[in-house]
Amino acid sequence: MNRTTLGFWLAAMYNTCIIIFSKGFGDELGAVDPLFGSAGCVGILLWGAAYFALARRYQVAPAVALVFCVEKAFYGIHWLTWILAHSTELPAMVDQAPLTGVFFSIYGAGDLLFMLFFGAVAWTWRHNFRGETPT
Repeated sequence: MNRTTLGFWLAAMYNTCIIIFSKGFGDELGAVDPLFGSAGCVGILLWGAAYFALARRYQVAPAVALVFCVEKAFYGIHWLTWILAHSTELPAMVDQAPLTGVFFSIYGAGDLLFMLFFGAVAWTWRHNFRGETPT
């Protein structure tokens, strides 16, 4: 297994953690931010399944890594915006509902990290976007 495949698997596992943080797709996260309602959490799980599905074949469809990069940018920017508006609420949230508080404290940092990873994968394989043969 190479490092890129491992990165795809780690991204998939990262997304799978939504099951734990949402307490089995409950509505607690969605009460704080509608983006993470039950349906949104299922969507996050599906994105993770897509990362896993492409992990060993990312070279075949490198443009998909760019799609993943944009998707992670969306969640990362959403988190930054949310943190700027709600950071003072986090300590009380962690006290009242630790899983929810931890989730909202950290999720976007991981998304931004994986955004960089998927962007690097897309950049590495950019020759495929132009129809060039790799050297």
